[in-house]
Order: sequence, then C-alpha cells, then structure tokens
Amino acid sequence: MARLLEVRGLVVSYSGEKVLKGVDISLSYGEKLVIMGPSGSGKSTLLKAIPRLVEPDSGSIVFRGVDITRLSGSQLRMVRRKIGYLPQSYSLFPHMTVLRNVTYPLEKALGLSRRDAEERAVKYLSMLGIEDLAHRHPARLSGGQQQRAALARALAMEPDILLLDEPTSALDPESRADVLEALFRVATLGKAMIVVTHEADFAVKVADRMAFMEDGIVKEEGKPSELVEGSERVRRFLESILESCAPP
Repeated sequence: MARLLEVRGLVVSYSGEKVLKGVDISLSYGEKLVIMGPSGSGKSTLLKAIPRLVEPDSGSIVFRGVDITRLSGSQLRMVRRKIGYLPQSYSLFPHMTVLRNVTYPLEKALGLSRRDAEERAVKYLSMLGIEDLAHRHPARLSGGQQQRAALARALAMEPDILLLDEPTSALDPESRADVLEALFRVATLGKAMIVVTHEADFAVKVADRMAFMEDGIVKEEGKPSELVEGSERVRRFLESILESCAPP
C-alpha cells in the first residue's frame, strides 16, 4: 500500500527535556494505527507534532510525499487542512452552537458557502447520532456529546488522516460507550487513523496495527491481537489500567 505518512527519527523537547527521542512510525492510506503506552511516554506529543502544532527538534514528517518540517506559511496551512486532529480537550467554541462549531472552519478554511457548510455539517452530525443537538451550545452537552461534536467537526473537513488523542478518556461509562460506537462508525469510512487509546477491544476490532510507546520511543509494534495477547509489556500495562479503574 502507498504510504500516506512517514515519521522518521522524530525528536521533540519541552524546556530542554526530550519528550520524543527518535520516533519512527508510518501509515498507509486507509490504515488504522492504535498507540498505547503509559502517561508521559510521548503519545500526545507525537500527535501534536505530526501537523506541527509543536515543533520538532529534528527528524522528518513526510505527509503525502512532502516533508512538512520544511514547510511554512500558506503551504503548511494547506497541509494541515488534510490532517484532522482531535485533542483530549474538545476545543469547541463555547459561544457557538454545535452546528456553528462545525460550519465555521468549513467556511473560513475551505471557503464553503453557509448552505454547503450546513449540509456537510448535518451529514456528519447525523452519522454520529447528534443531529438533534445541532442548535445547542457546548455547555448544554455531556462530555460524550461534546466529543462527538468535536469529531464531527474534524470529519467535516474531510481530511486524509484523523489523529485522535484518547477520545474516551475522562468519560462516564454511558458516554464512553456512545463515543466508542461513533468511533466504530468512523472506522468504516476508510480514512487513515492514528488513535491514542487504552481501549484494547477497539484496537483489536478496528486497528490494522498497534504501537506501544514508552519513554519517548516506540518499544513494540505489530498486529493488535498479537500484542494484546502475546506481549508481556502490553499485558502488564493493560492490567495496570484495569486495576486503576477498579472500585476501592
């Protein structure tokens, strides 16, 4: 399969401390990669670095055949439009309705008319089961509803790749189930995805590959079922997650 993304030797530092220490990952068109690992391993930083929301110290990020570490200005903005990034915080505009949160970037970044933007927004809100919330403001939504609204906004830009940073973290069980169902729907669209998550079931059912990060590097990579069942490192990590979620 043709490569959509090639990250090689990526190093990122915060305040002089290396957070990513030479990360290598690649992704083909339509491929789905799940990244797991303990807190502080560099997973979120990696997702931010791919569209250069944080600047790398060194390494290359080749997206659709172009090393975007060499781009700036309008060229970089054009590339970012094809990369959908969903952070842990939903980043919805609090003064806008759900519908306007989705249509605003379509009009400003893509130049769509208000009518075309609303048609596209409703399409993705409906796909994620929240079209009835289109005229609510974020403050009137649950965490899971806000997450699905943010996901609809990212999808409406129709990117080549989606970068999702722990989309089910900090959600109650019902909201978590709703967001997971939405993610399963998104996975059927055939888009390339990199998902940072601790959801082993999602990884095994949806992802083509899994990477396990620790201490700023990729320690293991392979088929999700093989890592979940056969990697001692991954098994210990998932057990620690279950223990932390267990009632006292």
